[in-house]
Amino acid sequence: MQIYDHDSPEAIAFKNNFIELDNWIEHLRYIEKEISNLLNLGTKELSGAFKSQTVLDKLKLEKEVNTAAIDAFLNYKEGLPKAAECEDVDCDMFYVAEHEKFRKTYSAHLKRYRDVKEEYFNVLSK
Repeated sequence: MQIYDHDSPEAIAFKNNFIELDNWIEHLRYIEKEISNLLNLGTKELSGAFKSQTVLDKLKLEKEVNTAAIDAFLNYKEGLPKAAECEDVDCDMFYVAEHEKFRKTYSAHLKRYRDVKEEYFNVLSK
C-alpha cells in the first residue's frame, strides 16, 4: 500500500495502520514457525527433565494463543477497509480506538511470548 502526496490525512492514517497491521501479522506468523521449531528442539533435548516439561507446556499454550492472535488480527484486517469509508468523526474514532486496542494486544502478546521463550532457553541452557 503506497502513500501519496495527495492523500488526505485520514487516508494516510488508514494506510499506515494497514501497513502496521501487515507487519504485526507477518511477525505473528514468524513466531508461529519459531514456536514449532522450539518445540521440536525442546522435545528432543529436554524430554527427561520435569522442569522442561512445564516450559514445553507453556510453549505449546503460547502456540495456541499465537494462532488465535493471528486469526483475530486477520479478522481485524478484513474489516479495516471499512475505516476508509467513514464519513464522521465518531466512525473515525472507533477505528482509531480499535487499532490502538490491537496495538496493545500485540505488545502484550510479544511480552508474554518473550517471557516464555526466555524461560525455555534458561531451562535448555542448564
